[in-house]
Amino acid sequence: MSERIEHFDRLYRDDADPWQVEASWYERRKRALVLAALPRERYRRAFEPGCGNGAMTRQLAQRCDTLLAADFSAAAVAIARETLAPSPHVQIERLHLPEQWPAPGAAQFDLILVSELAYYLDDADLACFISHCVDSLNPAGDLVLCHWRHPFDDRRHDVESMYRRFDRAKALSATIHHIETDFQLGVWQRSASL
Repeated sequence: MSERIEHFDRLYRDDADPWQVEASWYERRKRALVLAALPRERYRRAFEPGCGNGAMTRQLAQRCDTLLAADFSAAAVAIARETLAPSPHVQIERLHLPEQWPAPGAAQFDLILVSELAYYLDDADLACFISHCVDSLNPAGDLVLCHWRHPFDDRRHDVESMYRRFDRAKALSATIHHIETDFQLGVWQRSASL
């Protein structure tokens, strides 16, 4: 884990936008599609684990009353905090997910948005992550995932099999599965009866 943290910290220290999420048409279009897929116009309280430099956070903040965003990279968190400083309703935290999840019961979310994060988790951490997502969503809350589909060295899961694990979560119902050559977008809603 410490090697991975150092790797991401180094990436963000060398370049505030290591994946060109601000300049790349692919990244801008993907963000627009993710935001368009949100089932509600506005959310009371949202959580964005794996916020990176805050590119998605900045746009998501316009649709939320309060937004908690988190990353495990200190360098990414510093960049995101600077970027989101004009938005007092946004809180950026350094959390090692899934171990350091926002306190259960202290914060229930209407929306959890996960982009380019879950495939880095090993099997046990992914199971824990899915459980935390379900437990942290309000009844009828929305869970949105978007991930790059092509293989790369650091990923632990292919996107299709990973999304099937979210499909099997008893409290979640899939409402959108959007697949393109480069990425997959999924939206699930937590059962209102739980």
